[in-house]
This record gives sequence, structure tokens and C-alpha cells, in this order.
Amino acid sequence: MNKKSVIGLLFVGALTFMTTSCADMFNIDSSRIVYEHNHKLDSSADSVYSTIGILHAFQQIADRYIILGEVRGDMVDLNKNAKASLRNLSEFNFDDDNEYLRVGDYYNVINNCNYLITHMDTTIRHNNKPVMTDEYVAALSIRAWTYMQLALNYGKVPYFTNPITKVAESEADYPLYDIKDLALELIPQLLPYMEYDLPAWEGLSAGGSSLTAATCDLLFPPIQLLLGDLYLWLGDYQNAWSTYSDFITDNPKYSMRASTGGASTTFTGLMPLGDGQITTDPRRTGRNVTALNYPTYNGIGMGMLTNILGSRGEAITVVPMEISSENGTVSEIPSLFTSSENTHPLKGSALWEQISNAQHYFYSTRTSTASTEYSVLGGKGDQRINFYVKEQKNDEDEFETMEKFVQGRTTTGSSTTYYIRMLVLYRRALVHLRAAEALNCLANQQHNSQMAVQAFNILRDGFDLLFPNGSTYKAELQPFTLGVHARGCGFVYLDTASYVVKDNVIAEFYNKDVADVNFSDTIHYVEDRICDELALETTFEGNRFTDLIRFAERRGADYLAGKVACRKGYENRDEALYQKLLDKKNWYLPLK
Repeated sequence: MNKKSVIGLLFVGALTFMTTSCADMFNIDSSRIVYEHNHKLDSSADSVYSTIGILHAFQQIADRYIILGEVRGDMVDLNKNAKASLRNLSEFNFDDDNEYLRVGDYYNVINNCNYLITHMDTTIRHNNKPVMTDEYVAALSIRAWTYMQLALNYGKVPYFTNPITKVAESEADYPLYDIKDLALELIPQLLPYMEYDLPAWEGLSAGGSSLTAATCDLLFPPIQLLLGDLYLWLGDYQNAWSTYSDFITDNPKYSMRASTGGASTTFTGLMPLGDGQITTDPRRTGRNVTALNYPTYNGIGMGMLTNILGSRGEAITVVPMEISSENGTVSEIPSLFTSSENTHPLKGSALWEQISNAQHYFYSTRTSTASTEYSVLGGKGDQRINFYVKEQKNDEDEFETMEKFVQGRTTTGSSTTYYIRMLVLYRRALVHLRAAEALNCLANQQHNSQMAVQAFNILRDGFDLLFPNGSTYKAELQPFTLGVHARGCGFVYLDTASYVVKDNVIAEFYNKDVADVNFSDTIHYVEDRICDELALETTFEGNRFTDLIRFAERRGADYLAGKVACRKGYENRDEALYQKLLDKKNWYLPLK
């Protein structure tokens, strides 16, 4: 299908902004036209109403962020009852009638954003303050994120910023942009608003209950993180690193408070990884964990990680979803991964289990702040898999379900329905991991092995990143600034032998002689550890396949192909799938 036919198919019709159903958007016969072609958005009511319409359209593509990003990746496999559309996605057979490939839903969001951005009167002021800028920047943010998803999933996509409200506009010749083309277009649009504080809307309804102000300030992707992602995809690693690290270390929204010896200090602008830092198995029934009876040291919890995707402290951007279809869009994601009757079609892959089980858990035995004693709990592996995977049993068989997305459940008789109130697009750990990736790539560009070690330490121990000049509160703060790896593997910063960047460790990892370890091995070792950490921490959240594309752009097509082909375990590599994915054209979905 050529680009003109795609545009013509998607955009014949009139623009609508609706807070109920968006099903007839872009239908030329629609009777729900709210705005004419030349309508000016010149009141705050117009801007808010329009943005709510965008958010409702945004719900339509939220599930696909996870489905397209994970079903094609290496961390998800299919259960026996997976429907054809999911199986075809998993096998990279993109049939025309697959319901997950409808590109029009993305352009519904984009066209609504285009209309608001084009027609909003941002010069209006009240008490000498602009009253329309919040919604204007919010539309820029959602449009940029949506265009990124289009390019990452479809390769090259039609790009336009004019709102299409007439048939003639749909027949224009729009350019096809890939992710790098988009980055060059979007970065200048977003830069003026890089540190803009996006609006918080208390009172919006999601999941059948009113959102609080604490949640409503998470509705729009931060411009700063969008810029970081665009720089990363563009290969501008200096700006990517600077943008991510500034978000972590110089963000007025975040702070930490420490006290010792009767004194207390608030560290404003720092975004630590926060509570729930170190994970144990909450059910004590994990497949490779028995009752470990972790101790607590100095009041620092070795306690359970709460549902991190529902954590206010962890989430940065969310898409609110509904419990009832009467109120709007209900997410399909819980039913894809979790069911009480073993009817869910998706599960964690054998490769995810192998990567998790290969990790070491570090158990602190220290008795004072000066002590660095620890034990390695051999064979225990990363604990995140045991937190999120639940073993279940019915009359027919035993099976596993993924509870990473479950934020609520309703039970009628013997039937249980799982639901979520929000899907998370950005969270703190993801920012730390992308910062590490950008810094390691910058280290490669500058041929700086010490910088690569600093990138690795974002995974291992973030204290020196957050406090480059040290802090008298180190003993109190460090457990809360541990790197992402600590979430599943304990006090990793105490380890000086295995989870480190040293020639002997790298040599063992790549099965080569220590004398043969070179700078490229160091860069690749850190990059491989970051890639594995993305699997351990963010798997099932929607990033995996596009993360693998980005890594493969640096390491070669076989990097992605080899991982996806090993979904069922290293020993069960799918050679046909491997060969198929060596051709990059097979990575991308067809425009239809």
C-alpha cells in the first residue's frame, strides 16, 4: 500500500473531539463533528475539552505499546491458547486483518493533536499569564510520543503537522520519515519546552474513580524524556546523556530527605530509585527461592517490592484506563498475561527465566556502616521474576500467570477478572537505564573506558552519580540510591568480584583469555549488562523489541535475531526465525 492510499484511507473525513467513543473519527459521514475546519480554540474550556478528547484517543493505542513491544521480543512466549493475531505477531507474519496493526488509531491521536496545536490561541493571557500553554505543550508531547511509536513499529511513516479535515488534504503528498528523520523534525519543536511543567488535572475519571492530583500530573510524557529518547535514537549520545542525567539530578519535582545525628537535609532535584529498592519473594514460594529471612540493617528495608507499575513514587507517565467499557477503554493487558482458568495467551519466556536465574543475589551481613561484609546466595537468581510470576492450579493443570500489571480484581462466583487502572509509559528505573545506555555509547565514541565503568555503575550503585562530591549522609542515603540491579539482586554495591567491570570478569563472560580483552569488549560487556537489566527490570512493559532494535543498530542484526530466536531457551534456538530476522525489513509492521 503506498503512502497516499494510507493517508486517503485514514483521513477522509472531519475532525472530532469526543470524550466518549472515537469509533467514527475521520468518517466523512460523521454526525459528531464538534469543530469546523477553521474553528479557533480561544477559550480555556475549548483547550481542556480538546485535550480530554486527545487523551481518550490516546487510550486506544496504549495496549498496543505493550503488545507490539513485547510479543515480538525475546521475553514473551505464547501459551497453547494464543489467538492467531498474537501468534502471527510472534512469528513475524503480519497478516492484513490483524487487529493490532491498525495504524489509523495512531493517526487519530496525531490528527487531534495537530488540530489543537494549529488552532489554539496561545497569546491569550489572564492576570498576565498564558492560559493555553499547558494544553499546547501537552499536545506537542503526546504527538511526539505517538509519532515515535509509529516510526519504531512501522519503520517509515507519513509525517504531517497540518490537521486533516477535508478530503483534498488527505490526498496531499506527505513525506515518509523513519525514527532519525522524526528526531530531526521533533527535537526543534520540543526544545523550547524542555523543562516545561506539564499540567496536572485533578478530577478526571479513570477506572471508575476520580484521579487525584498526585496521579493527574503523570498524564503527559515529559518533554525532557522525549528529547532524551530522540537524541538516543539519533545517535547524539552527548545530548542524550546530558538530558537523561539532568532529569535525574536536576529536576525540581524530586527530592530526598536525610537526617543523622539530629540534623536533617533535603536534597532537592535528585531522582533516586526510591522505596522498594531491594526485592524479596513476597510469597516465599518462588521456583528458586525458599524462605530467605532477609535481615534489616539500620532501618533499611530488605522488604518486598510493591507493584512497581502502580507506584506513585516510581511512575512518571501513565495512561489511565477504565474498569468498565461504559466509561471508556478497558485494557486487554491483564487478560493477556493473567487468568484464573489458564486462558491467558501470553507468558514469560524461557529465556527470561534463564537470564533471571543466572544472576547472583548479594546478602549483606554487615554489622556497622564501616563493614562491607556480604554473602552470595548461589542459585537464588534475580528476585523480580519471583515477585511477578504467580503459580496457579486448576482442575486440569498447573500454570503460571504474570501479575506485573494487576492493580485490581473482581470475583463473581469462581471466576476472577483482573484489571489495571493505568499503563505506565515512563518510570524512574527506565530513565536510569537509558541514561546508562547513553553514557556507555558516549564512552565508546570518546574511547573512554572509565566512562563505561561509570555507565555500569548506574546499574550497580548510583550514589556517585547523584552525589559526585560525596555526602556526609552517605550511609543513610546509599541504600536508596542503589542502581537498578539492586532491585532484584540485593546489595550489589558490596560485591567487588563478580558484578564489576574488570578484565577477568569480562574474559570469563566472553570465554576468552584475559590478555585478549580490549576496549570494545569493555563497551560490549557494559552494553550487554544494560540489555539484560532492561529485561530483568522492564520486561512486559512495552519497550523490549524496540530496545533490541536500538541495540542491534549498533551491534548488527544478528544481535536482535539471536535473542528473539532463543525465546524458548538458549538450547532451543529457532533457526528459521533467526534467519528471518537477519533481514531488517522483517522487523517492521506493514502500513495498512
